[in-house]
Amino acid sequence: MRSSSALPALAGGSADDGGTEQVGDLGEAGPKDRLISTSEFSAKLRSAPTQTTLFAVLDGLPWKPDEITRKQYWVLQESAHELETFLDQFGARDNKTFVVYAEINASVRNLSSAAHMLGHVMFRFGTYGVILEGVVESGESFLVAFMNSLAECTRYLGRSILALVAGLRAEAERLGATPPRSASTRAHDAEVREFRLLLAPDLKEERRADGADEIARLLNDYLGIAKEAQRVRDRRPPRGAPLQPFMDESLAEQKARFYKQGVHSLQSRYDTHVKPTQHHERPELKRLRGHISLAYHLLEVVNDLAHFHERHQGVKALAHQVIARIVPPQELLDQTVHFALRWAADVMLVIEPMVRQLLPQFTRQHSIDVTLPDGVHLHARPLNLIARVVRKHGKPVEIVVGGEAASANSLMGLILFVGRHPQRRTYSFRGDQAPLAHLQLLFSGGLGEFGFDKLAAELQFLRES
Repeated sequence: MRSSSALPALAGGSADDGGTEQVGDLGEAGPKDRLISTSEFSAKLRSAPTQTTLFAVLDGLPWKPDEITRKQYWVLQESAHELETFLDQFGARDNKTFVVYAEINASVRNLSSAAHMLGHVMFRFGTYGVILEGVVESGESFLVAFMNSLAECTRYLGRSILALVAGLRAEAERLGATPPRSASTRAHDAEVREFRLLLAPDLKEERRADGADEIARLLNDYLGIAKEAQRVRDRRPPRGAPLQPFMDESLAEQKARFYKQGVHSLQSRYDTHVKPTQHHERPELKRLRGHISLAYHLLEVVNDLAHFHERHQGVKALAHQVIARIVPPQELLDQTVHFALRWAADVMLVIEPMVRQLLPQFTRQHSIDVTLPDGVHLHARPLNLIARVVRKHGKPVEIVVGGEAASANSLMGLILFVGRHPQRRTYSFRGDQAPLAHLQLLFSGGLGEFGFDKLAAELQFLRES
């Protein structure tokens, strides 16, 4: 790509504004540190190998977003990260002259990470074993709608990155820090392949026959995370409506990271506890693994874009104004919420019925009948102990009265269920044998209403918080 000066002069200090600055308050700098003038740093930046490498990568980028490859995004992300480290070493983000340059470069790195991840999804989609059945609101098939949305978001990120690249070049020119043109520009082009080079999968290991308990816990946790994903998805404002209030309440970076880590935990647990077992050969479990992977990668994109919005569009006012002109926040949030979040949730929810059918197959189903001791009533405190016992085991348990049942792992769900049967003294619970045995002990000990010292030793964990 050629250099661009499309951006107007930016509201930072000039690289020629200081000569040699006076050594004064160094903030957090150590006693041997000294201030460097902006002109000195421009010269250092101009000859810095990290910037020279990045600009060589930029020279090799296509003009059209559709032509940027997955590997080019990865090389761009890594090169921008190296330059980011160099800039941070000199405190560029805390300097009014260089803050815009530093933040644009960090923005290139951030959005390149998201674009690379979408390229990875598109490249590996056929290996996930994902089955996207049904139709969406528009009447399109689930699969076609997802692939169209994936391509649209990838193009959007490509356009945004190319706009940021133009801004980065303009800033380098303003600062007098544009590196000399590299004679080996093409050497930095990413290698393009339409296939993978793979070693023969000839490692043969005997698969274990156990693992049912861990699979049951995994399936139960999957359902819990899918339910939370549905809750957040269904609270999205309609397209065209302001998205900032929703982001603040439901999808701030910290929450986005929490959702991503929850699904990543499912993936790690599958590979550790399920993949080495004979159960992994079941098509339903392989499909489950594929849906977990796809949802996880989409949540990585959610996290990248939420971070970009909070960090590069809302922290430093000077850089915020520039970057918001290059990458309008509403467009970015639209892709974050209506593409990445929406499809991450849908990918998990589309196999919810299959997961519910699988769960009893890996659970030793039993039922017990318990009666409240004299003087004990099911108010919030004993109901909380019931929910804690069930959550401790990580397996589904239901409380049953007549033909009505509800999950016993939610305090609020238990309160609502028991409230519909206020005169009831005998309840049934059904689920795995291990949590039911602890519930039997809990009722025998008076549900903690006569003191925790009356509870069996096996319920010691209830005393720990």
